[in-house]
Amino acid sequence: MDIWLDTTDTKTITLGSKLGILKGVTTNPSLIAASEKNLEDNLNDILKCHSGPVTAQVTAVDHSGIIEQAEILRDFSERIIVKIPVTQEGLMAMESLSHLQFPVMATAIFTPNQALFACHAGAAYLAPYYSRINSPLDTLEGIILMLDRYGFETEMVVASLKNEDQIQDCFHMGVDAVTLKKELFETFIADQSGTFEALDQFSTDWKKAKPSKLFI
Repeated sequence: MDIWLDTTDTKTITLGSKLGILKGVTTNPSLIAASEKNLEDNLNDILKCHSGPVTAQVTAVDHSGIIEQAEILRDFSERIIVKIPVTQEGLMAMESLSHLQFPVMATAIFTPNQALFACHAGAAYLAPYYSRINSPLDTLEGIILMLDRYGFETEMVVASLKNEDQIQDCFHMGVDAVTLKKELFETFIADQSGTFEALDQFSTDWKKAKPSKLFI
């Protein structure tokens, strides 16, 4: 299961990259607005501290405007994945962009039907909103079954996760990836007390070992 970060916080993104566990970074208009920096400054900062894919979401709602914004984003960086909400206008834009080989993340997904439509429209990624779906486990299982049964190569990146139990749900279901807010990511990667207890035991035992020329 790949780990993405849903944040504009460069310190958190840098940490994820240094730990070697970060696949990509997702953003949305709400995160950009909360950052108090404009879109281009945010994207520049994220692209500098992370070498993988970064998503940026369109704000246009009509298909021609979505396509125009997608082209602007791809001109900005080839590492940008364009996020497009799954509406009828969004699907029309995805269909057109797929012929241009634009990588698209279909977002704001609440039903398996939306996931199916996005796959047919050429989306490379699906982003269902776990905590906003009435029956999230059933919905995610339905999407996984659909992807497997019909042979779509589209990856699912589950968003809107609120706690570690929901992350574990995704892990056990075998989803492709999750994207985590800063606070949840910090909880998820926190060192475990049991590990430190084991280290203390190793340290105690090592002091009893014969002197080593390798470890001084």
